[in-house]
Amino acid sequence: MLPNQSDEPSVAERRSEPRYPTHEPAEIELQDIPDEPIYGTVLDVSRSGLRLALPQRIERCARVRVKLQQNVIIGEVRYCRAVLGGFHAGVQIQDLVRPAGHVDEHIGEDELALYAIGKGLSVTEVIKTREHLARCEACRTRVADKQSVLYPKRKARPYLLNPQPRA
Repeated sequence: MLPNQSDEPSVAERRSEPRYPTHEPAEIELQDIPDEPIYGTVLDVSRSGLRLALPQRIERCARVRVKLQQNVIIGEVRYCRAVLGGFHAGVQIQDLVRPAGHVDEHIGEDELALYAIGKGLSVTEVIKTREHLARCEACRTRVADKQSVLYPKRKARPYLLNPQPRA
């Protein structure tokens, strides 16, 4: 055995959904404690959660409102861990409040391409796209087509095509 190798198997990914990296500023309010907002950054997002970089600790199970542009994500803190320079908190999404007049249109070509490569969209755009893909077969097909062009040797990533939770 070579140095720094072990006979232990590598740790498998435990997440049931993929994470989409982002770096979007957010204002976080604790719902049960009327206080000054906490300003942080959304580091990544999945269909059911997001990871925040914060300057201070938030208690586990705290209900939060994460304000992003004109949208508000309501969720619950699942963990908050100290990291170099601050804290990372995982938030389970419970609701997404959008401004009035939200129309469920098909995904545009630019947004579809950015979604297929896995970067370049805001948190709100990722969530909106995944919700739409759950309902729209035509757009799921378009994502699969785009992925086959972008990654011809790779199998289509089913989590991008069907964002429904696995049974």
